[in-house]
Amino acid sequence: MAKRAGRVVVPVAAGRTKVHDVGKGNEPAGAAVPAASPNASWLRSLAQRSLSAVVLIPLVIALVFFGGWVAFFGAGLALALGMYELHGMFANKGWHPPTLLSFAAGLTFLVAARVYVLRPDPGPALLILAAGISGLLLLTFAWLIMARRTVEGSLLDWALAMGAAFYLGWPLAFFLLLRGDMAGTGTAGFWWLLALFFMVWANDTFALFTGHYFGRTKLAPHVSPAKTWEGFVGGLIFTMIAAVVFVVALPAAFGRPLHANWLQAVFLGALVAVVATVGDLAESLLKRGTGVKDSGKLIPGHGGILDRMDSPLFVVLVVFFFALALGDLPFLLAR
Repeated sequence: MAKRAGRVVVPVAAGRTKVHDVGKGNEPAGAAVPAASPNASWLRSLAQRSLSAVVLIPLVIALVFFGGWVAFFGAGLALALGMYELHGMFANKGWHPPTLLSFAAGLTFLVAARVYVLRPDPGPALLILAAGISGLLLLTFAWLIMARRTVEGSLLDWALAMGAAFYLGWPLAFFLLLRGDMAGTGTAGFWWLLALFFMVWANDTFALFTGHYFGRTKLAPHVSPAKTWEGFVGGLIFTMIAAVVFVVALPAAFGRPLHANWLQAVFLGALVAVVATVGDLAESLLKRGTGVKDSGKLIPGHGGILDRMDSPLFVVLVVFFFALALGDLPFLLAR
């Protein structure tokens, strides 16, 4: 029972309440009023998500269009915001890994990728990558040994610091490798990265709608109770359609066809739908393990930046090697 603005609101049945005035005699006592509709709440959330998408999608497309240093600084910003959100999620559980060192290591991954794009010689890029991993390994242990007065929780914090660097920094580096350096729509990297985002967006959008209206069978209830197999199938179908459009039809229409036929595109779409779902559930596992609903509050209707990056972080690894296998990233193999 709760009091609101001079009234006592008493729940009497599912979806209905009774309202009793306090200190007034001119209202009918016990008048039943409908409770807030769950569907109305979902639609409000959907409206927020849509407005955020109107702002975010052009920004993402701009980063894809320019590539090069613009994409590098965009990836660096995403890395910083993601690490900040991870730090807050860990702190909510009482864990305090040195995420600043994780950010530094993740940044070396981005630098190594950028250096390799500018000069496709594995030597300098591997040295930078090795320095980042070695520094992370040594400095995290040194930090925890010197800064902690007890060993309790130190081993967990070390593992979290190592994991955070690879969870964010490693996939973000592949975005730079996939995109390449040349701005504009004249490179295969532009079209592959554009296809990646539209496949992920198609999967997210239609899995959301299909799951909401038709979802019955839980996909992974111990991790994400809202995910259903019906939603997964809906996302799968439209991801394959998006793959055919953005991997085959659209590049060909603009005179820059990729080395993929429609059958390969359908296969890639199915693979992306599976991997995107794994990425989504992986972040749900992080949130459930740290006791938070969203990774942050940066994006209205979505949550934090990790809530938007969860699927692309995993999908980029698949799309990169798929495009490489088809020979669409020749600059990476140049000597």
